Amino acid sequence: MRDEFAKIEWLKTRFALDGESEKVLVGIGDDAAVIDFGSRPTIVTVDTQVEGVHFRTELLSCRELGYRAMVAAVSDVWAMAGMPTASVIALTLPAALSDEDFRELIDGLAGAARTTGARVIGGNLSQGPSLSVTTTVFGLPISESLTRRGAQPGDSIYVTGTLGSAALGLAVLQAGRLDLEGAERFAERWKRPPLNGSAATVLARIATAAVDVSDGCLQDLEHLAAASGVGAVVHAEAIPTAPGYRAACDALSVDPNVLALSGGEDYELLFTARASSEAAALGTEIGEIVEGSGARVVDASGSTIEIGRSGFRHFS
Repeated sequence: MRDEFAKIEWLKTRFALDGESEKVLVGIGDDAAVIDFGSRPTIVTVDTQVEGVHFRTELLSCRELGYRAMVAAVSDVWAMAGMPTASVIALTLPAALSDEDFRELIDGLAGAARTTGARVIGGNLSQGPSLSVTTTVFGLPISESLTRRGAQPGDSIYVTGTLGSAALGLAVLQAGRLDLEGAERFAERWKRPPLNGSAATVLARIATAAVDVSDGCLQDLEHLAAASGVGAVVHAEAIPTAPGYRAACDALSVDPNVLALSGGEDYELLFTARASSEAAALGTEIGEIVEGSGARVVDASGSTIEIGRSGFRHFS
């Protein structure tokens, strides 16, 4: 099981629910779990940021890391059409981490917690060989929890914001090309994920399914399509990108479509819904749900485009 998602599929069987399963409304395999504690369902998600895997300290300050870690975890709650209510943080700190960097990390977490509503109520501190931040966020569904399982043929596919800017920002930082026009803006987009709390409120009214775009738009769409038992078609010319995005990709010799669809860490919300003015006001329509399975990308003539990168995977 060298693949991350093969491990997840095995975990589903290993942790199969027993007689208490009626309390678990959504289990392993979605953006978050949903548990009924007896009064109102609660959304629960956890996300880990590990030095050398998700970030490098020479590219990201401790304050930026704290902010990014919190918003990345909260994004899963928004994708479930919920609002964050609280969080607990587990920190693994290397011995060499200075007091100043520790305070900066906490300030970043606290600032994002205040902004998103996921106030920190507890956690754990440990020493270890590298810096990591594990964030567990609790939330409440706005109405009913939205999952990856409700997409139907005939639904349109939408995405909030733009795609590829975060991955481009990371590429700019790694290449040391802050001289490029708009480079600082793209770097900032990688460091500070978008806030989609208001989008979650609309999703609760109109969406049939949704997923948080963290591992790459195409890969995350494939997860949604598989959960819903449908296929998906994405139109390359409809992919929303930020001003200056394609020029910067050209300067870095990066395929803009590949980066937008598989670069990851956008933390936008991809959702399906019947075409409407409200859906169009929330996101850009990039394709449609069809009969079948899998997701494919097509050009303006309808011909399939092969996207070389599939998105981020641990253990690959």
